[in-house]
Amino acid sequence: MRSLAHVRWIGGGSGAGKTTVARLLAERFDAPLYSTDATIGVHSDELEPAAAPLLARFRRMTMDQRWVEGDPMTMYEHFPWFHGEGFKLVLDDLRQLAGDGPVIAEGFRLLPQLVRPHLSDRRHAVWLLPTPGFRRAAFAR
Repeated sequence: MRSLAHVRWIGGGSGAGKTTVARLLAERFDAPLYSTDATIGVHSDELEPAAAPLLARFRRMTMDQRWVEGDPMTMYEHFPWFHGEGFKLVLDDLRQLAGDGPVIAEGFRLLPQLVRPHLSDRRHAVWLLPTPGFRRAAFAR
């Protein structure tokens, strides 16, 4: 299996600035940028219900059931990406991007417990956590 030593990981909460930081770094170092957000649709289509039961259940829910009716813990329990469903597809994509230099990977799906086993150097990963004010300002923009 191909190493992921070429990957620089940027994870964290929504509205934390992951995409902005990743784009700036990719531009500055002329590195490819991999967005886990951009691959959600493709990965969702590739996952069979037996391999991703949370995703299958999530798809059957109405928008209100997903985002309005549940308390935060219930929403967390039902959200497939917070439990690693489809993460193998992210790893497969990143292995295909191995080249001469680093690849910048960013997205909320890059959870510390999922990334940690694939780190060749702890300095190759960062998680951005927005303050409430920063997040509100980011979403307002």
